Amino acid sequence: MSETQKHSFISILLVEDHALMRRGMRSQFALEPDFLVIGEAADGIQAVELAKQLKPDMVLMDIDLPLMDGITATQQIKSTCLTSHVLALTAFDRDSQVIAMLAAGADGYCLKSMEWEQLIAVIRLIQSGGTYLDTQVARKVFQILKPTSESKTSAVQSAFLSQREREVLKLIAQGYSNQEIAQQLYLSLGTVKSYVRMILNKLSVDDRVQAAAKAVRERLI
Repeated sequence: MSETQKHSFISILLVEDHALMRRGMRSQFALEPDFLVIGEAADGIQAVELAKQLKPDMVLMDIDLPLMDGITATQQIKSTCLTSHVLALTAFDRDSQVIAMLAAGADGYCLKSMEWEQLIAVIRLIQSGGTYLDTQVARKVFQILKPTSESKTSAVQSAFLSQREREVLKLIAQGYSNQEIAQQLYLSLGTVKSYVRMILNKLSVDDRVQAAAKAVRERLI
């Protein structure tokens, strides 16, 4: 494919572990004159490798993937493929996944229940430099990130986070479990749990989702 031909299309990398879903989407994209599916990945590791090789304009990323989840894959793709956009396309709208996906650098978050015509419009919007959140997801994000009367106090408290606590907080925001954080930072599980408790106390939040939301809102990571 020549450079001219490549740029006459919005090139797509499909990341989805269900083969039937990938086949259906490829068939649908074939009907669009300005879209071209240039690769398919069935797991997160393959997605990162193909993104580096193919440099697609758009990566349609599922989140629950084998070998490497879509959140981690998104983070790696966005850090190495600077011209590629990532659009989360998933069946789930769990708070922790939404925040972690956005923190990883996703340009948009859509649910698989959306109409095909709307998905096409969203891809074009993101390709032109915009961002998109599904309405249902946007409401969740608004509620999570909505300023509270304690915002000023928590901002002061967050200044007392140690470097290690910030590292743990960053991994929390990226959706890692305590066990995965322990492996990433070469710490014991008990030590990680202690750090998490201290972070929640310092940020005056009740759980990991609220901690991740505050980390994104107040640019702590």
